[in-house]
Amino acid sequence: MLRLGIKPGQWGWRFDELTAAWERIERLGFHVVSCFDHVTAEPRGNRAWDAPTLLAAMAGRTQKITLAIDVVNVSLRHPFLLAAQLAVVQAASRGRLEVGLGAGSYGLARFDHQALGIAFPPLADRLARLDGCVRTLPRLWRGETVTDPQLDLHAASLGPLGIEPPLVIVGGASPRLLETAVRYADGWNVVVEDAQEYRERAKKITDLCEQLGRTRPLLRHVQIFADSLEPAAARDFADRIASYGATTVVFVLNQNHDLATIDRLAKAVLG
Repeated sequence: MLRLGIKPGQWGWRFDELTAAWERIERLGFHVVSCFDHVTAEPRGNRAWDAPTLLAAMAGRTQKITLAIDVVNVSLRHPFLLAAQLAVVQAASRGRLEVGLGAGSYGLARFDHQALGIAFPPLADRLARLDGCVRTLPRLWRGETVTDPQLDLHAASLGPLGIEPPLVIVGGASPRLLETAVRYADGWNVVVEDAQEYRERAKKITDLCEQLGRTRPLLRHVQIFADSLEPAAARDFADRIASYGATTVVFVLNQNHDLATIDRLAKAVLG
């Protein structure tokens, strides 16, 4: 079954708009509610909300819907701190978290690094860190003790938390990133403009799964910006994307804060 979700904002949205959206998304019957990672108002002076903390708030305002982060920048926070923060969300939500990990986009992530006085690494270094986090975070969630000098982890352990490690979904489209997803992650997430673009990208990752000998299923999550997407087009997109092997479609409402848009999307895609 194709899962359908909404990502409301969150950059630029008021907190009361977000909470109202989360509750409505769950009430209407969507399967997933998502957020992303950008912590500073720059470059446009918008309201910004920290993703791990926001996920904890989402857990408190919803009951059953899957909570997703698409995606968190693994270069912004120490991996141990990030693992600890997300473990709280997984516990608070009673196992409803899915963790999207990414290398950090130049367009927005560099402003977060500048605000915090943290160097924004070259892409190759960010991809290497992503690779390490995809392999290491689940070990920390399982309570293992981890030493990994490349990730600055030294006999690090969260202890026996008693949580199920969240699914890890790698977000992006570069060849190195796709290889990380296929080798180590539970799934892959990509933003596309139309179904045909997704079809072409999906073929690449299917071929890569065969080349690398992956036998377990790879979850395939797709995001599309939907601020002005007509409901009929949303329905067509969901149908076509499912026929190309997608397992989850998330409609992103970036600048459109109108909750009625969520109602219209629900009527079109949920039936």
